[in-house]
Amino acid sequence: MRKVKWGIIGTGRIAGEFASDFQFVDNAELVAVASRSQSSADEFATRFGLVKAYDSYEKLYADPEIDAIYVATPHNFHFENSKAALTAGKAVLCEKPITVNPQDFEELRAFAQEKDCYLMEGMWSYFHPAIQKAQQWVNEGRIGKLVQVKADFGYAVPFDAESRMYSPKLAGGALLDMGIYPIAMAWLFMRKDPKELHVICHKASTGVDDDVNILFDYGDETANLATSFRSKLNNNLFVIGTEATIRIPFFWKASECFLYQGDEQIDYFNDGRKSIGFNHELQAVSQDILDGKKQSDIMPHSNSAKLQELMAKVSGKF
Repeated sequence: MRKVKWGIIGTGRIAGEFASDFQFVDNAELVAVASRSQSSADEFATRFGLVKAYDSYEKLYADPEIDAIYVATPHNFHFENSKAALTAGKAVLCEKPITVNPQDFEELRAFAQEKDCYLMEGMWSYFHPAIQKAQQWVNEGRIGKLVQVKADFGYAVPFDAESRMYSPKLAGGALLDMGIYPIAMAWLFMRKDPKELHVICHKASTGVDDDVNILFDYGDETANLATSFRSKLNNNLFVIGTEATIRIPFFWKASECFLYQGDEQIDYFNDGRKSIGFNHELQAVSQDILDGKKQSDIMPHSNSAKLQELMAKVSGKF
């Protein structure tokens, strides 16, 4: 079986978690890593047993052995890094958010189509079996009519004006970093635009948002969403219907989901995984590439465009 040969740019925490899950896929192989410093690349390569460690992204883009590149750099570099990888003819999986505004995404999508290359935003949550099980329960009518989605994602993040989280120069802010996940869940289950949206936002001294509460009003349904750097939130997703409710703890990295009728638990799913969870996305994307696809059926370009549009509408209310 042919395996897609991957390279990673960036050596941070998420890059490491992504690299560690290659052991759980059978159609992909991690070959190389690139960093702006040789020492960082070497340390990463040693940790994960890679044969190639580059001190520049450009050297990785130019490597003829590499089929696909995972972009794990700070948000504000996603557009240029993805475009450079596409220019080199590589398939690209870019960590979310794929860009920091809708205009950049439209340009990137058009460029990928022009280069006839695969491009996907790394919304790994959509690939988790627990999220897909929840979708199945909804589609089977087990919750009745969908009425509400509630989702929040927040952790107290110590303030550092120069950090990726709080610096406007690095596209900081809770919405782009964590808030994209609650919004992604609202879109996944509602699949329509809100008629109205209401936003309450608190800003850090650097000017970036550090606490955001969002209400999407669809007319007959609502989505209550929140994200925060100021405090730990409940970090659950609830998909609420007229007959039952689904609860998914830590939904962005979901491994289990619960189905309740009233206060009684009537069903439960656990994927039993030993991985962090990136393997589901990685397996699917690698198969897409092997099959000659240019985008994902689970996370197509239209989903990324919608998430960018919704985040722009929310931030426009700050």
